[in-house]
Amino acid sequence: MKRSKLLWIDLQPSLYCLFKRTAQNLGQNFEVRRWSFEHDLDESCDVDIVHSYLRKTIVNSSSPVNLVGHGISGTIAHLYAQKYPKNISSVSLLSVDVQSTNQWTSHYQSMRSQLQCSRFHILNHLSRLLIDTQADHVANIVSKLLTNCLDNDFVEGSIIQNPKIENLGKMNAPTLVINGEDDFVVDKNCYQRWRPNLKPGDCYKKIKNGRHFFPFRDWSETSKIIESFITMVPELKKNIVPHCYKDLRTSAIQTHD
Repeated sequence: MKRSKLLWIDLQPSLYCLFKRTAQNLGQNFEVRRWSFEHDLDESCDVDIVHSYLRKTIVNSSSPVNLVGHGISGTIAHLYAQKYPKNISSVSLLSVDVQSTNQWTSHYQSMRSQLQCSRFHILNHLSRLLIDTQADHVANIVSKLLTNCLDNDFVEGSIIQNPKIENLGKMNAPTLVINGEDDFVVDKNCYQRWRPNLKPGDCYKKIKNGRHFFPFRDWSETSKIIESFITMVPELKKNIVPHCYKDLRTSAIQTHD
């Protein structure tokens, strides 16, 4: 039996180790490929440039793909599926808000511009809020990962310029949203913002006690939710745009008020 193709969108490779176990677990039942994006230091880059490279990969794919992305990667994946729906079977979003400015980097930039604290102290504080751990060495490692991400990966905006990524809207592709219950970046009111954009068959899930990087700790639960959702999505033939998929169960929508 041919396995569904899953494309893990990774615009911040410095943080991939936090999601690696989730991706590996999904690889037991899907053909999982990682789409990583890196650009040279000081190189100009925006969403359209990322989409142009991503489009080449998806258009040349031998079969439709299921996109998966965390944070800014999920935001860019959703915007891509809105603009270029062909060959997209589904989109699974982890720690993603309809408001595209709700990224961990935007919180860092805000704190950095307003507080008289060093980058080291701010990132050390953020690392303990973004991931659920009591171990100091884990928090220190995460802090270093965040530093590498800010220096080397795709980050929209800066401490002197606000991000300009458009907010997320409705799209044709089946959509799964998984957010952490205790995520301060994607806050508790996120479901109310997502609700107008969710179609019959779309699914919204919360990870109990999950923080922004919940896949690091809850990799098994996260992968199971994604697997169940993708398995439910009807097979899409290459180059066919799904105008609707009313045959999916409306009860698949999970509400969390």
